[in-house]
Amino acid sequence: MHIDTKALFDAEPKSPLYVAINRVLVQNDPNLMRMMKEASSKMCLATALTPGFRGFNLVGQVGVCPMGMRWGASSDMRAELSHIWIDQFTYWDSWEAHENFHETFEDVVVDSCAKCGGMLLDGPIEPVYRIVESKLPKLISKTQMLKRGFENNGNTDGYALDSGETVMVLATHTVRPGKEAEFEEGEKQTMRMLMETSGVLGYQILKRIGVSTLGSGHATVESIMADMIDSSGTKLKRTGDVWEGYTMPAEYLVQVEFESLRAAQSGMPHVNVKPEILMVHGPKVFNNCLSVPSVRISASMFAEHTYREILQGRKG
Repeated sequence: MHIDTKALFDAEPKSPLYVAINRVLVQNDPNLMRMMKEASSKMCLATALTPGFRGFNLVGQVGVCPMGMRWGASSDMRAELSHIWIDQFTYWDSWEAHENFHETFEDVVVDSCAKCGGMLLDGPIEPVYRIVESKLPKLISKTQMLKRGFENNGNTDGYALDSGETVMVLATHTVRPGKEAEFEEGEKQTMRMLMETSGVLGYQILKRIGVSTLGSGHATVESIMADMIDSSGTKLKRTGDVWEGYTMPAEYLVQVEFESLRAAQSGMPHVNVKPEILMVHGPKVFNNCLSVPSVRISASMFAEHTYREILQGRKG
């Protein structure tokens, strides 16, 4: 049966921002942070100079949620994992703005990635997502929080204290065809109830709409050869458009932010053990998945939170 992915892509509702997640599996090396900073300094500047860029969050895996009978998993496996996933979340006014970044700063991206090649096991892969719902606060210091409270009659909505220990639970769901709307409704209800759990700061629900081939380090062989012969003025050419990577069955990534790893370890299981949440999450979310969701835990390495203010309607 032929599926018109272009039609599915075009039918996706417009979102205030789109998210590209550049994902790599690298050696769990103590020098990782130093190497990442060295490799990404120029790329971060290039990204910031691109029209349509709205912020980022670079996160590194610290563990795996032991859910779905994965009893060998642990929320903190930093000393045990030989390799860890690094996810670079970048937020854009449109997916076209993100693609323009790769085409404009191709040399910077290739050079930065080459510096990390010796640590790379898998990737890069850069799927692109539409934001279904976002309730992530901007993290600020205690002094900033007090100041904001005084200036706004105690109203600090949209902001949360940065504990310095925040982690993000990243849950990937593969959803049965035709059940996307029910899944999204159930996930929204689940997350809103989970917000009452101690230590939860916020959440975000993303639906994958495609993949950036250039962001995934993939270009046509002809353009690669031309660049090898003479890189002055030559451009790598994408092997496909973002919409050609539209996922069938649909894939969703749900992020839940906790103020600490301990809070995530004790709070995330509530989706399966707290009766009120389970009665929503079970029938509408879990039963509509084709496989048990993959759930890992990551900590932010560095970030720029403008996107959170935009999604809250605070900045244009």
